[in-house]
Amino acid sequence: MTSELQRLVDALGHKIRRNVSVDDAWMRQLAFSSHEYGPVDPLRQQSIFQQRDVRPEVLAWTQAAGARTAVEPFRPPLDARIGCTHQRLVVPIRWQGALVGYIWIVEGETELTAEELKTVSQTTETLAAALHRDQLAEEFSQSRVRDLAHELLLAGDLAARRHAAADLVDADYFVASEPVCVVVVTLAPDGRGLSERERDVLSGWLDRTGRRLSDRRHIGLVRREHGLLLLSDKDPMFGGTEKVALVGELLSSILADLPDSDPYAGIGSVAGDLTDAHSSYETAQRAARVARVMAGPDRVMSHEELGVYGLLTRIPSRELDETCVPPGLLQLIGSGPKGAQLVDTLEAFLENAGDVQATAEQLFVHRTTLYYRLQRIEELTGAHLSNGEDRLVYHLGLKIARLIGLRK
Repeated sequence: MTSELQRLVDALGHKIRRNVSVDDAWMRQLAFSSHEYGPVDPLRQQSIFQQRDVRPEVLAWTQAAGARTAVEPFRPPLDARIGCTHQRLVVPIRWQGALVGYIWIVEGETELTAEELKTVSQTTETLAAALHRDQLAEEFSQSRVRDLAHELLLAGDLAARRHAAADLVDADYFVASEPVCVVVVTLAPDGRGLSERERDVLSGWLDRTGRRLSDRRHIGLVRREHGLLLLSDKDPMFGGTEKVALVGELLSSILADLPDSDPYAGIGSVAGDLTDAHSSYETAQRAARVARVMAGPDRVMSHEELGVYGLLTRIPSRELDETCVPPGLLQLIGSGPKGAQLVDTLEAFLENAGDVQATAEQLFVHRTTLYYRLQRIEELTGAHLSNGEDRLVYHLGLKIARLIGLRK
């Protein structure tokens, strides 16, 4: 928030004797009038005390009122569920036709007069220019941060990473001497490049998620195939169990805006400081890849949960294909429902380290039935399940089949 923006908001509130606030195009509050004029409803109070982000239900309310496409001032309906008990006038702020923000004016029971509306219109033009200048300055700053983050995460040279880390700290973009963690978000399973729409939505939600965290402890970045958040692991808003909850909410928000997408996320290992952030980025990418085949409904997986997949994902995806699956197992996987039953039996048997009793109980079958299925598996695949090496090969084959999408 610039001092000019605050001055304009205070001046407008004083002239029309109303409570005024200004949001950016994402409904994030930038400034509000310093003095209160008349009664204040819960929505006004909450917006002042929760400036970092707008509540999802409030955002939905404004979007339902047509905020994203509005050109002329409009009045959203009252809604006590979100604390809006006083009527508001919302004025879109546009710079050369592009939406840059909104003016919110609490009218209450008395609508603005024609003279007051004229004052608001004049101020809107000045605010549009001020917001445009602020956006240009922010875009320049974000461009610099993105360049440094690219260098930090992708440079193969240690000296280059150290230089990028030092520049981020010196320019006050990130705190010094704190462990960091990277979160990677993917929107599709095939590794395709993101569309412009996907990039815009992903960038916006990464930014909004960052605004819920502590200052100078988050950097969002969108690459060709995925988005990422570089975070301080010391941030109390992100540490501990908050990690999965925060990332889960991020994915839910993305899915709401992109219902045809398929978002998943991986949480990387904790790196000692910024210079080592690339290691967390690598493990986050692997976790995001495995999340697609192993994560539950929350769609999030941490590197700590990868198990053997942590090893398999070190193999480049272009080299991990059907040829890595034993031919007998590959044939069994592709042989219809009966084959699928035998594959499930084989997997349960190997997961239980060859324990027949435990496997039979897990599959809810009699031991005789299990022995018959294991015999059929050996006959159809050529495997010898009493041989340790065959067990290992087929167990890894099952994991690879899941990883490359042959099994769900």
